[in-house]
Amino acid sequence: MTTRRSLLRLAGGAAGVVVLGACTSRTGAQPEARTKATPADLLFVATAAGLTVVRADTGKPTLDQPAVLATADWARVVAAQPEGASTRIVTREAKTGQIMSGGTFRDRLEPRVISPDGRLVALATPGAREQTTIVVVDAGGERVRFNLRGNIEPEAFSAAGDMLFVLDHLPPLAPDRYRVRMVDLRTGHAQPLFTKDKVPVPAGAEEEMRGQGRQAAYDATRKMLFTLYTHQPDHEHTRDLLGTGARKGKPHVHAFVHSLHLEQGWAFCVDLPAPFGEGPAAAHAITKSPTAGLLTVVDASSGSVASIDADELTVTRVTKVTAQQGEAWARETTGGDLVVAAGTSVRSMLTGRSIRLPAPARGLALGAGTTIWVGQENAAVTYDTASGAELARVSVPGLVGLRHVIPVA
Repeated sequence: MTTRRSLLRLAGGAAGVVVLGACTSRTGAQPEARTKATPADLLFVATAAGLTVVRADTGKPTLDQPAVLATADWARVVAAQPEGASTRIVTREAKTGQIMSGGTFRDRLEPRVISPDGRLVALATPGAREQTTIVVVDAGGERVRFNLRGNIEPEAFSAAGDMLFVLDHLPPLAPDRYRVRMVDLRTGHAQPLFTKDKVPVPAGAEEEMRGQGRQAAYDATRKMLFTLYTHQPDHEHTRDLLGTGARKGKPHVHAFVHSLHLEQGWAFCVDLPAPFGEGPAAAHAITKSPTAGLLTVVDASSGSVASIDADELTVTRVTKVTAQQGEAWARETTGGDLVVAAGTSVRSMLTGRSIRLPAPARGLALGAGTTIWVGQENAAVTYDTASGAELARVSVPGLVGLRHVIPVA
């Protein structure tokens, strides 16, 4: 996402975007694999310098400098480097490091989002500001440049690449809330989103959110971005401001999933029932089923699991599982197993097996078959969820988090 919050910048997934902060130095010590039996999976790892891609079997990175963005399918990454008063942007193939496009653009700008196909990159003015410069570039160079009033953060490209969804932080210099708007890349005009009924949101009814963005999941089939929010005091949904869906008699909602349609330009919030949002924000996680039209939200601290129909945008059921403490990540396998990592434990919801970790998890990703990868301090470790056995360990000095894995058969 993402640029929804600094948390999303390290959590991945925003509209096919993983944002990991600007980088100005090359990667440090090169990781080394533990054994020759280690699979040749590609590990996307966040370090203090940025995002790097490591071949698990050799322990060597595929990139010669850290990246700041990745596409939704993790096929391409973007690196940024200041050059005087300008910014150098390079797009590479993640697997090989081959340069796909690059260019130097005036002003010190930071890459914020990349389109799912890797064709477009949006850059923006860094820091607190009352006016924002947004530049969209492609392989041919600078495509458009706008100066917009306000503290504006690019959020996602539309499916057609003609609109840019942005976060408008209010008030600009000391924001305590934000709204999602869309900018027409042909005119630079910013406008409200549509409702789910595909009509423009009237003036005064734009949703202003105060929640904390935890994680995001991108659905390429539905062209939708789902972002999990927790703790939103004084939050009102657009439907409430319009008087068409007030939640009379319902308990105060402390968490919701913001659903943004990147093709049709509307947004809708799926409220989550208590106890979601009542525990630590870091204990919450969201994942998308790779085979079914379902989203799953986990509150590891209370052992609550909510299933959401991605088409109807409703909570279909809430189940209870064994609670886990610590920062949480969740992934659903193609076999329908929900795997949750939190603190020093990884639990398979299908088998009930729990794997004890030597240190708190720093990310979770799926490997091939029944294998998973877990981020640890200075290492990425792969386990078999069926047996609980550790299969291989790859040294990654300075690992901040494991973001994604592309299994190699």
